[in-house]
Amino acid sequence: MKRYAEYCAVAKALDLVGERWTLLVVRSLLLGPQRYTDLRDALPGIATDLLTSRLRTLEDAGCIRRRRLPRPAAVTVYELTEEGWQLGPVVLALAKLGVSRLGSPLADDEVNADALVLLLRASFREDRAGAAGAAGAAGAAGPVYQLELDGATYTVQVHAGWVETRRGATPDAACTLHGAARTLAEILSGALPAGAAIADGRLRLDGPAGELDRFLAMFSFAAKVSRESEVTSRLSA
Repeated sequence: MKRYAEYCAVAKALDLVGERWTLLVVRSLLLGPQRYTDLRDALPGIATDLLTSRLRTLEDAGCIRRRRLPRPAAVTVYELTEEGWQLGPVVLALAKLGVSRLGSPLADDEVNADALVLLLRASFREDRAGAAGAAGAAGAAGPVYQLELDGATYTVQVHAGWVETRRGATPDAACTLHGAARTLAEILSGALPAGAAIADGRLRLDGPAGELDRFLAMFSFAAKVSRESEVTSRLSA
């Protein structure tokens, strides 16, 4: 492993996490434990020997650990340690820096559902949360949404000033979106109108159209978000 060889805390941290793919491995673990095969699928451009090396580096540094799940699963997963969770705000800060430069996905871009759901933490616009922010400020949680992307289920819970994303279903979803991660990325980036995606079947909405409008208002990272209720107007046309 190359070193900066500087007596500097930042340089020392970058000796650990500054190499290519390392923080993307951490990103993939921020939604919870993952099997080796899950990590490999989430990082399609990484060679298997390089993934093994990055996992070993993070494990040796005390940032991740391996754990054997009990039966009937009986598989080994990687998960963040307490020290590893300290990298969460670093990954989120990088996501906030990158979201304004992201644009719509290119044809050869891999759109990973985990990465897209984590991106919602960075693209969240509290100023567009409306009643959600007021509810959170009063001590109650804001709206919760369910995403069914590429066969995986996620929950998005809005709080006052921040948003929580996690794997798994919720019984309290204001609405549920079904589709491909790429489709949702195109909608959030402004490349694809949500109404058009619903009309041609690429996106399915379970719940009120107004809740989809609110979700997009809070999480869209398009350069310009229309003030009109695009989804509602299309569905009522």
